[in-house]
Amino acid sequence: MEKSSKLPNLPVVLTANDLRDGDVVYFDGEGWVTELSGAYLARDETDARRLEKMVAQFPGTVVDAYLVSASAGADGKPAPAHYREAIRADGPTIRFGGAA
Repeated sequence: MEKSSKLPNLPVVLTANDLRDGDVVYFDGEGWVTELSGAYLARDETDARRLEKMVAQFPGTVVDAYLVSASAGADGKPAPAHYREAIRADGPTIRFGGAA
């Protein structure tokens, strides 16, 4: 992941796609999880930049990692801040075989 010059609005989470199955994944501080609520929420620029660098520790695991704005839900866990990420967090809108 190349260091971007401008961060999305804070707080942010690190998201990517799993190379094995294409699933949307989120970095939890140690590895990759499939639930946004389990992601590590970076609240300041220093923490966000640290997340960007963490991708290098997982070669061949994920693709297209990037930081995305998130919000802290009522329980303090990350929640989507934008409709696009809400859709990604809910999973594919079309399932294999055409079933929704």
